Amino acid sequence: MAFARTKDRNAFGKAILDAAQSGNVGAELTLGEQYIPEQCPGKPNQDVPNCGERGQTSARTYPKNPLGIDASYEEASRWLEKASAHGSGEASEVLAQLITRMQQNGHTTNYSAADSAHFHAVARSQGFDAAAIRVECFKLIPGQKGITVAPLPSSLAEDPANAFSEQELSNLRRSGIAGVLQLTSGSGPGSGDSVLLQRPEPPIAHVRVILDHAPKGQTLLPIPARRDVIYVQRGDEFLVFPSSGENLPRFILIEGESYDPSQAGISVQGLDGGYSGGGCGIFP
Repeated sequence: MAFARTKDRNAFGKAILDAAQSGNVGAELTLGEQYIPEQCPGKPNQDVPNCGERGQTSARTYPKNPLGIDASYEEASRWLEKASAHGSGEASEVLAQLITRMQQNGHTTNYSAADSAHFHAVARSQGFDAAAIRVECFKLIPGQKGITVAPLPSSLAEDPANAFSEQELSNLRRSGIAGVLQLTSGSGPGSGDSVLLQRPEPPIAHVRVILDHAPKGQTLLPIPARRDVIYVQRGDEFLVFPSSGENLPRFILIEGESYDPSQAGISVQGLDGGYSGGGCGIFP
């Protein structure tokens, strides 16, 4: 806040450095993240300013970070390791992804893929899990025996029939669920929660939410941890397939839209606790 008021970069940098050197975990994390080289937009294996073709320097210029320090993978790693050792799950996860980034862009490092896996695991043990999630909404249209998946228009390349395995469809049929599943919305594979978190450890959790009517009120559905799940609306409740397994301490929010009771909305909770999403279908 003092920096926001005074814009005194030198005083701000000194305050952060002094706090980090004294073992303040928040300062260690802040300092480590400020040392991370800026990533080229849409090119995760290139660092700014080498964002052109074949590494040519982009004409775009970038301001220095708030601490006014030069980027350094080595310094970033050093301070992130300290913050990780002091219990910061975010530092552990960022370091795990930074190791992968160094390896993929050819930066010389003594870290290995095993080190990246180690820090991913440490982050989870510290309560910080950046697992990626892909969410799709389906409308269940009654009127037939059994259950099938409607094809998308030919203008769309993706086929929603691939959204369910034969075993999953068989499990739905045995549970008495019948009708046509029509894809209404989907988020592509999630890739992280911020610009610093773009390489969460796979696999991606694939969540299918099946609705047969616009919900009243709000329902929170647990986000599965690196496993596939199907949620099926039954009245005001939801069935879950499979019925057991590890979940994250975050949720998918299903609700009826306040401006139109015939529409359903879906939002996914991020690591910061906030929700983001969109529509999940229109029901007559």
